Amino acid sequence: MDRCRLKNIIILILALLNGFLLFSLAQRRASEQAAFRRTAEQLTALFAADGITLDPGVISRENPPGGVTLERDAALEREAAAFLLGASPAATDQGGGIFHYAGGAGEALFRSSGGFDASGTLAEENAEEFCRAFCRAFSYEAPDLELDGGGNGVFTAAASFDRLPVFNCAVTFTVENHVLTAVSGTLLPKSGTASPGGEPPLSAAGALGVFQRMRRESAAVASTVTDMRLCYELQTSGASMSLAPAWRIVTDAGDYYVNCLTGGVSAGGVRGGEAVS
Repeated sequence: MDRCRLKNIIILILALLNGFLLFSLAQRRASEQAAFRRTAEQLTALFAADGITLDPGVISRENPPGGVTLERDAALEREAAAFLLGASPAATDQGGGIFHYAGGAGEALFRSSGGFDASGTLAEENAEEFCRAFCRAFSYEAPDLELDGGGNGVFTAAASFDRLPVFNCAVTFTVENHVLTAVSGTLLPKSGTASPGGEPPLSAAGALGVFQRMRRESAAVASTVTDMRLCYELQTSGASMSLAPAWRIVTDAGDYYVNCLTGGVSAGGVRGGEAVS
């Protein structure tokens, strides 16, 4: 057999193999889509039987991320302290994982759990833009700032990690007479390590099933599920911090959060710059 003929046979075999693989992949995707549609129809019927409207299009196909373990970032804390208090604030280790910072604009405390409080005359001019700039620099969502007639207001913005919101982690700004006088909240490190693997995280369908069981047991009031999105839940224990993937389930009666790793359900959070309960 000459080389040319052998080469053509090899090409034909490879083409047939690629075609078989493509056909198998298409069959698998079609099977997965059919299974998803059946699950969506079953969930819709289950919710309807309990008087809740669930549009199948609301059920997400996204895969939740894994959990994240966080370590305290002292350099990031110093950067935040300098942003709030002015360049090169004096730092004092008060023990117990607490650092005190003092600068020209005021003072601040940072704790090993990520919590912090700052007070003083933190921004005398353009307080709203100062708050927005702080959120951009330290991974918080844009706050909804609207002062009253006297230039006063208290505003909250949710933290984010890896482009996902962290529903129970936020920063709060207090503005008095157009002056930013206090900032408090939780400062998240900007990176972390993957938590040890365990059970696969709950899918959107699984989270809706958990939510429905909770609603039945607690008699929570809700008549429509309007949206669901992935987010993180902050978990703290002493000086340790971690993030667990969660599903935010939006209903006409409020938001609910289902932890993808534990199946725990929480109500409320931060939405649109305001606290939701």
